[in-house]
Amino acid sequence: MKKIFLLLILTAFLFSCNYNPVEENYYATVKTEFYTLLPGKWMAVQGSSIQWFQEFRLPTQHFENTDKIGVMVYYLNQFDAWEALPSTRIFWTDKDVVYSDELWFSHNLEFLYIDYRNTVPGVAAPPIDAMKIKAIFFDETFFRSGVNKDIDWNNYKEVEDKLNLKD
Repeated sequence: MKKIFLLLILTAFLFSCNYNPVEENYYATVKTEFYTLLPGKWMAVQGSSIQWFQEFRLPTQHFENTDKIGVMVYYLNQFDAWEALPSTRIFWTDKDVVYSDELWFSHNLEFLYIDYRNTVPGVAAPPIDAMKIKAIFFDETFFRSGVNKDIDWNNYKEVEDKLNLKD
């Protein structure tokens, strides 16, 4: 009888406990860097008369596995808003000749590259004004965390809010 009584008490105790699931947390490394693209620092792409680039060393000291760094880049546009790269603007001359300027980025294990292409007929040149760039670097745990799942990367305000970034 004592065994049945103890068994009932033990069963009641087990069913009265709250279930507290253990969640695995991933602590992603997210690093924001600001750069200024200076007019005199554009380097011509070899073999091109309409394309230039600038390079910046990646902040690899903040990441364990530099093979798995992700990057998203924005520039401060003429409306004082952060615009996601790549960006293409289309123009035309008064003779209806269409041309564009483009800004995009790429990276390897050492450098972030900001590329600029300008196809103005006969007078293509790199930007004459300084340009502000913001790069957000994150590691592989960022993708496992699921935080990135619902982010609209083209909407900087949403990125800033979801990643808790400070300008």
